[in-house]
Amino acid sequence: MTELPFPADGPLVQPWQGSAAALVDAAAGQAPLWWLRGSRMRTRRGLMDEWAAAAQFPPHFGGTWDALRDALSELPEGGTFLLLEADQLLQEAPPETFVTLLAVLREVREDLAPRPFRVVLQAEPARYSTLLQGLRALGVD
Repeated sequence: MTELPFPADGPLVQPWQGSAAALVDAAAGQAPLWWLRGSRMRTRRGLMDEWAAAAQFPPHFGGTWDALRDALSELPEGGTFLLLEADQLLQEAPPETFVTLLAVLREVREDLAPRPFRVVLQAEPARYSTLLQGLRALGVD
């Protein structure tokens, strides 16, 4: 088992090259920790549903960007979200959807400070360059 090669207070969005199993192993022991599946988050609606299920949002979660921010900002300990198959994230949504998601995640991080909050984007080695190209195109380092 290896550890995540970056601190919890590092960049908000952190790409990971390797298998989903290796990422889950590397993140073991970090709390709180949630897994999200990019294959279920190809659309905005899918993203909202997957995040709500993974983080056990309350039944009244509205599925809007504001509701996502509110629900994530209420996490008592912050946390790390491992987004598996991240190269599939929002593939069926307009590019501005990802830009909006990033803005929401940045706001959540500010809301939760000093508690940690980050998103690790995993992609298999064969798809990692696709993930990085997409992130760069959207201005994410």
